[in-house]
Amino acid sequence: MLNKLKSIKALDSVRWRMVGVYLLITILALVAISGTVSGLMEEFLVSQRTKTQLDATAELAETIAGDLYVTDTDELFHYIGERAQSMGGRVLVLDSDSVVQMDTASRQNGSLLPYREVREVLRGGKDSAYGFHHILRSSEEGVFTFNEESIWAVYYTVPIVRDGAVTGAVLFSASIQDVVDSLMAVTQRITMVFGIVIVAMIIAVSILSGWLARPIAELTSAIRRMGTQGYVRVDVKGSSEIAELGNAFNRMSERIEDHDRTRNEFVANASHELKTPLATMKLLSETILYQDNPDPALMKEFFGDINHEVDRLTRIVTELLKLVQEDSSAGGLNFETVRLDTLVGGVCGRLTALAENKNIALRTQLEPVEMQGDSMRLEQIIVNLVENAIKYTDEGSVDVSVSDEGEWAVFTVKDTGIGIPEESIDHLFERFYRVDKARSRSTGGTGLGLSITEKLINLHGGSIEVRSKLGEGSTFTVQLPVRQRGGAAE
Repeated sequence: MLNKLKSIKALDSVRWRMVGVYLLITILALVAISGTVSGLMEEFLVSQRTKTQLDATAELAETIAGDLYVTDTDELFHYIGERAQSMGGRVLVLDSDSVVQMDTASRQNGSLLPYREVREVLRGGKDSAYGFHHILRSSEEGVFTFNEESIWAVYYTVPIVRDGAVTGAVLFSASIQDVVDSLMAVTQRITMVFGIVIVAMIIAVSILSGWLARPIAELTSAIRRMGTQGYVRVDVKGSSEIAELGNAFNRMSERIEDHDRTRNEFVANASHELKTPLATMKLLSETILYQDNPDPALMKEFFGDINHEVDRLTRIVTELLKLVQEDSSAGGLNFETVRLDTLVGGVCGRLTALAENKNIALRTQLEPVEMQGDSMRLEQIIVNLVENAIKYTDEGSVDVSVSDEGEWAVFTVKDTGIGIPEESIDHLFERFYRVDKARSRSTGGTGLGLSITEKLINLHGGSIEVRSKLGEGSTFTVQLPVRQRGGAAE
């Protein structure tokens, strides 16, 4: 129950973190989009409006600088009034000192206008200037007002040039509040739409994050449980990256479980193998120890048995050390050029006497084969297989052959011995596995020789195959690559 609660809390924590991240990214994206859209609209609308009205102001200034400049004042006032009405704003005519000479609204005649746009034209020498002004209804400074509490207006200023000299300026004031209102309306709609999108995103992300976070939380919970509940698995659905992560976790858990099971079996088997000769030696020793007048012949026989058990114990320890050495030095082979046929011939020559003692014919058929390998480890493979064939053959022959098959060197050991049951072949290379335990003990077998042999063959990048029939003999076929890449097995 506690683990379940922890899993739920972990799921909620992961879920809301994901929701927060997704929402933050979404909001930032929406804000960026909103700002970009509003900016583009504002630039387009304002630039179109200012260009049109600035051109109209420049045309008006040019007209005033011409014939109208010397015409009757009433006629000039009437003209600029009509133009102000047609342009949709208010026109002021200023002299070179920035003093208003005419105002179509008749409000600031004789006033000095301190605006930047006026100074840039009359003092700064610019051909035109304009600026945006936020005007309050009660303000006395504005040159353009409506009944609204406040509006945005644009002041356009163009110099009046006569005979090459600036004699004054025309200031045209027009409201741009309609553009501002349009932008505000668009912004409000965008904000409303984005608000709906954000709410929808919150709902969608909450659902989606729960769906995405659940397998991650389950995987996290499984990892935590592995330390206390042993080997666990996660339920994997679909074929996404998270599903692949779950599959990888399950494979890792299975490997760890297999490794621990193999280790426990190894310890149990090793303990059993070591315990048997120790128990035998203890029994024999106690038999002699507790006899008052032991028979010398019986003592000699018992000591011979003890010596045999000591030899057996020594072989077991030696094989265990070899096995540990092979496990810890994987890939640490000393590759060199080796004549496999020469190596096999030398081993068979040394084992001929063992075969003759059992009246077994040890025959060889060796083709010249040159390969890359560790000569000491290859010799160990050959000795294990040929010696096993002789041990488990009571009559007949043991045939050893080496052949060259292009990229592979093939080493074969065939005997006419007792054979191997079909159900035992799959377990033949397992540590401490013995087909006939009684016969193995009598011949000194430990059940480790073939396991070591397979390990050495794998380190060379090769393979071993077994064919056998009970009572008819066995054939072991080893394939070894002739060449190695980078000093390691292909």
